[in-house]
Amino acid sequence: MYDKMNYTKEISEIVQNKLINNNEIFNYFETPLESLCNDLFLYYKKLIENNSDLYNIDPNFFFYKNNTTVNASAYIKEKNTLISINIGTINKLKNTFLDNEELTEKIFGESIQKLNKILVEKNSSVMEFMYHSAIIFLINHEIGHLIQNNEELEKNFNESFEDTEEFNVENHIYEVDSDMFASMKLTQDIHQAWRKFENEYKTDEFLCELISLATSAIGIFKLFNLNAQKEIYYKEKSHPHVAIRYILIQENIVNYISHIRGSKISDEYKNSMMSNSLIIIDILNKFHNDSFFDDFTKICNQNSEDITEYGMSLINEITKNERCAYFKMKALEK
Repeated sequence: MYDKMNYTKEISEIVQNKLINNNEIFNYFETPLESLCNDLFLYYKKLIENNSDLYNIDPNFFFYKNNTTVNASAYIKEKNTLISINIGTINKLKNTFLDNEELTEKIFGESIQKLNKILVEKNSSVMEFMYHSAIIFLINHEIGHLIQNNEELEKNFNESFEDTEEFNVENHIYEVDSDMFASMKLTQDIHQAWRKFENEYKTDEFLCELISLATSAIGIFKLFNLNAQKEIYYKEKSHPHVAIRYILIQENIVNYISHIRGSKISDEYKNSMMSNSLIIIDILNKFHNDSFFDDFTKICNQNSEDITEYGMSLINEITKNERCAYFKMKALEK
């Protein structure tokens, strides 16, 4: 079992091995973020320990980066693998979700308020569920990048969008692959949580409500990336457009939950889940006065056919690429 002193040992080893400079590392002890940061560190170490056969990314380290912007990174240095989350990311997610518990009754409708009461009975809440969904997705997205490159000596990935002189479709393939991998791991966690509820809540409707919360949390996190481009684009830049990634993530979660359960989610619930998640995003964006993506739903709907076509072209490449985390995960399931 890991305790909070393990993070001290972790960052000490990182510095001793000259993998990251000490001034780049945030030590969360005796700060307001200590509890949140330590819980996530313990979750991460357990995740790696329980999935070593899939990940094959030892030796592996985790640290919080002493940076107030919203970002996360995966590194490979001299066959050591590392994942970092900017402390600004933790602050942003905390401010958006955990510091706004009272918003549930102020800005959401009756259905979300009812769902919140059910989650409170399980010592959680709508906002806490969304916070954890975003964090779990982010962690597994970065792990996906390490799995893709576990035979490399040096590599560095981050979530910042960049203009590139020459478009390379592989960049889009590997970003979407990490999204697919992360959404599958999150789906597993959602399914496990759903199974712990009383029988009256073990319905497709309730499961889809949980998925709506999770996917909206992912979408909100993606929209934090302030250098993302609002106008839709396809074969450009280092990362696919947020709308493309979001729609593919939603589709993958629905398909994977059907796979896990051995029964298909109906089109009615699927459509309801997708529309509800967009509604939640719009409500929170308006509350936080985030005008950058205030018409995100319109972007998704108006470009749905082109988004689906381009997204499927990326998925087709992922399913036959042995480097991809999705490919490796599906191979282990057989």
